[in-house]
Amino acid sequence: MFLLRNLRKNNVALFKYSYIIKTFKNASVEDVPSVSSSSIKKTFKSSNIEFEEGHTCFKTQCPICKLNSKPTISTLYVNKTTGLFMCPKCKHSGEWDFLLTYLTRNGKKPPNLKWEEVLGNSLKIEESVKSLQQSTIPIGALDQNALHKLLKKLKLPVVDKIALESLKLRVDGKLSEIYFPLQNADGEVVGYKIIGNGITTFPDTKCGGLLKGTPTKATDVAVLVGNLADFLILSTSNINATTICSPNGIKSLPQYVLPTLEKYKKIVLWLGSDTQAWDTARRFGKKLGEKRCYCVRPNNSKAALPHLDKAQDFISLINNAQRLWHKSITTFASLRQDVLSDLQNMDQVEGIKWQRFPSLNKILKGHRMGEMTVLTGPTGSGKTTFISEYSLDLALQGVSTLWGSFEIRNARLARTMMQQMVGMPLEKNLHLFETWADEFEKLPLYYMTFHGQQSIKVVMEAVEHAAYVHDISHVIIDNLQFMMGVTEESKHMDRYWKQDAIVAAFRTFASRKNCHVTLVIHPRKERVDEELTTSSIFGGAKASQEADNVLLIQDKRLTGPRGKKYLQVAKNRYSGDLGVMALDFDKDSLSYAPKKKKKSEVSPEHSASEQVKRDILLE
Repeated sequence: MFLLRNLRKNNVALFKYSYIIKTFKNASVEDVPSVSSSSIKKTFKSSNIEFEEGHTCFKTQCPICKLNSKPTISTLYVNKTTGLFMCPKCKHSGEWDFLLTYLTRNGKKPPNLKWEEVLGNSLKIEESVKSLQQSTIPIGALDQNALHKLLKKLKLPVVDKIALESLKLRVDGKLSEIYFPLQNADGEVVGYKIIGNGITTFPDTKCGGLLKGTPTKATDVAVLVGNLADFLILSTSNINATTICSPNGIKSLPQYVLPTLEKYKKIVLWLGSDTQAWDTARRFGKKLGEKRCYCVRPNNSKAALPHLDKAQDFISLINNAQRLWHKSITTFASLRQDVLSDLQNMDQVEGIKWQRFPSLNKILKGHRMGEMTVLTGPTGSGKTTFISEYSLDLALQGVSTLWGSFEIRNARLARTMMQQMVGMPLEKNLHLFETWADEFEKLPLYYMTFHGQQSIKVVMEAVEHAAYVHDISHVIIDNLQFMMGVTEESKHMDRYWKQDAIVAAFRTFASRKNCHVTLVIHPRKERVDEELTTSSIFGGAKASQEADNVLLIQDKRLTGPRGKKYLQVAKNRYSGDLGVMALDFDKDSLSYAPKKKKKSEVSPEHSASEQVKRDILLE
């Protein structure tokens, strides 16, 4: 990271070609714990430790709490997938390797663990929470008019004051912020969700706290919603379930909060009505345990509302929520409601629309989960530049994206994406770097720390781990050829067989995890004047057969002075629509997004793809 705030004007030129992205959200194989559910159980049994297997975690007595001079009975939660452990009593959490070190020492304290530090961490959280409570006032201290004014100011639904008091909300002295308490698995307040000028979490999600409503009576049913407005409406309604608000909305469900959700036998996911919310519900269901998860999929006009409508029959909708888990074989009777819901919400089913490429929306309809896209084009045609903007467009709309760039360094890739976001040369506007970098850092973008050739096994381990931990919904591999020929086994395999195996692995991952995979593959070496087809993709036919979408960058600039470059959709499994989209490159913004033209310049009946077709015919 370069410190740019104090740069003098005469030194700006020194950083003209510097990579100026501050931090990366890396996802490397070093971050992937070498642990499995069976290995955790084997360790517990060999160490004579009693444990209980839950929906997402193993539960056992916390061995770290036993180190205290006054040990108390406390439950340790160990994630079945990653091995992350967390104790709501002593507030200690960490990776499986640390806990394994303690268990293999036959109960002896690890040399790098100091009980004073663990206890201090717990006390620090308690003191921070107490300090915040002392500097704020209960929401019940406000009169009705002041409360309604504050709720409207923060764009929250106006609900009953008595109901809000039961949630134990607090407000600051200036009446500009509301503090929502976050409870851990023991029901202890370990932080606050603060809504004011923005939404922040105090101290952070790693404390395992969740925003929970107070049901009228004890229940093992929870309703998980995606925003604070829905949370207030549901939690103040007369439903026999605990209302819980997802800490990061529909973007991700951190593994730190899974212990807090462990006790519920039934979880109803009510995350919204658009496509992204439906896909998120299925992804969250896999993380929470599909057999206990149900999903509310509205199929009426109220589905278009920004938040829940108080006039709805919440009890009936929750009771009729559809189960996410199905057997391997099903019937139309069980699919009937899904089909009706799809027909009534066709715009959402089509996928997330691109903001920068309206012509692509007309052909592909949208970006859908569970599909695989293959992109190819001649060397130097701008495949990486296009796919970076293609993915940036989606990331700006909240699609969590994992980039695997084996050909270009992450710093250079991030610089390109950041320049595409701001729409102007970075090196000429360094004085605004901090502002742009802060905004870019908020995007749900993650980068694999691989470079050069990597084996499919190593890459898939990182992809699987990132998909679980960060709730990745879009994986980009640039390019597939860098995953071939690096293992002993691959030396004895035909290169086409290697590629087919890699394509099959990603196809299976996309379907199983309901995640969109985009593969960049080089084309075969063909004559410059030949147009690319689906048969031009390097390797066997499996890549084009398995792909739901095939995108070809056709570069006619190499064949004539009036040649154009355009993107051709050569396969579209969703609707069957095929077509082309013009690719006019703007060097300052590194963007292929079409510039907005005046109405007088373009007649409404002619689209960008039709214009490209006419240009080709003129040649």
